[in-house]
Amino acid sequence: MNNRSRMIVQYTICLGAFLSNLSAGMFNIALVDIARTFDSTIPTAQWIVTAYLHVISILLPVMGKLGDMLGRRKVHNIGYFVFMAGALCCALSPSLNGLISSRILQGIGAAMYQATNMALIVSVFPKEQRGKALGLISTFVAAGSMVGPSLGGILIQWFSWRSNFWLLTAISLIAWLFAQRFIPKDEPEKVVSRLDVPGAAFFAISLTGLVTAVNLGAQWGWSSWQVLVLFIVFGAGAVAFIGWCLSSRWKRAGEGKLPFMKLDLFRDAGVSVGIIVTIITYMAAFSAQLVLPVFLLSELGVEPATAGLIMMGYPLSLIIFSPLSGSLSDKLGTFPLLSAGLLLMTAALIVLGFVSPAYPIFFLILLIVLLGGSMGIITPPNNSLVMGRTSKTDLGLISSILALSRNLGMMFGTAAGGAMLALPAQGAGGLTGFRMIFVLNTALVVIVYVTMLISFRFGRHKETLSS
Repeated sequence: MNNRSRMIVQYTICLGAFLSNLSAGMFNIALVDIARTFDSTIPTAQWIVTAYLHVISILLPVMGKLGDMLGRRKVHNIGYFVFMAGALCCALSPSLNGLISSRILQGIGAAMYQATNMALIVSVFPKEQRGKALGLISTFVAAGSMVGPSLGGILIQWFSWRSNFWLLTAISLIAWLFAQRFIPKDEPEKVVSRLDVPGAAFFAISLTGLVTAVNLGAQWGWSSWQVLVLFIVFGAGAVAFIGWCLSSRWKRAGEGKLPFMKLDLFRDAGVSVGIIVTIITYMAAFSAQLVLPVFLLSELGVEPATAGLIMMGYPLSLIIFSPLSGSLSDKLGTFPLLSAGLLLMTAALIVLGFVSPAYPIFFLILLIVLLGGSMGIITPPNNSLVMGRTSKTDLGLISSILALSRNLGMMFGTAAGGAMLALPAQGAGGLTGFRMIFVLNTALVVIVYVTMLISFRFGRHKETLSS
């Protein structure tokens, strides 16, 4: 495959990352109009967004495993088609229940192509070009997040909320046609076992409990019996899943029978640390994106439009730094870029931890840009590290676990930011909650950085001894 063909494949795959985030951003701003159309409440209409994100998070590992079993191109391209069908059903939906059901269909499609996109990139690009190629996914994610709310608002103002779904239908149709034409066919991995249904069910039950508790904890109350039950479901499902995967039955099973997830994958320090880095950095970034607009509006009295423009510094910076970091990681290796990104994020979070109305606006803009830049520096080499340490037979599963880690980080960040903002305004000019979220995130990022240093040095020492 020549470079031109690889470029077309790369942009076709990355279009899925853009679509998912464009869709999520569009409908946060459309909820009021949708609720009015169906004579419903905002919390009920919120399930249009919540159900979509729930389904994606829960199905990602299953779709990644199916990609390894059936062929990643097949699962990826079917995902585009299912997403398109879901968008079309949403545009034609006659009721709120029908709309939520159609969004669930969209979520199934999005899970299919999100779970396999990085695995396809790795299979198409040689090792020395993977960092740059994986970095472009982050660029498209940021672009979708940035464009979604504004484009959704324009379409609602000029036409109606249904026009958002018509646009998604058209874009996903184009993406599907390009994917069918340009993404090269791949054969399923011969050594991959059949789907372990009980293991997948335990994993899905556990993840459903966690995702639902984190998303609805603030609404129901973190100490409410409903949330406690959900955390119990998560814990019980996790114990059952781990016990099932480690069961001696797999040693007695014949060839071609493996658990849903080989837990040995996470014994590799690069894989496990990379996944933790993904969760913590996305948590830090998304909690900051939640609390900073509140600070700008409530403490500095900035107009909403101005606050929106200021916050655009984050995705714009990510868009610029992500491909640069990917290219440099191909030349310098993953460790220097990961270290630089984590240190830059730590510095930005420390300064934001002393946030006050006395901060000049331009200084806050600089910090927001640095936060986005640090995320752009971290993500490509981190993805390249994890995917590069994974065997070819498990690329789809690990690709989906990375995507799940991003979603979990976003959910944890949203939950943590909301919880801190709900703290009583005690001292520090009523900025307790604002400062606590940055203190928490700083501590977590520092712990992750130290863990990464130890794991890298231990890994090098182990390699030296073995040689």
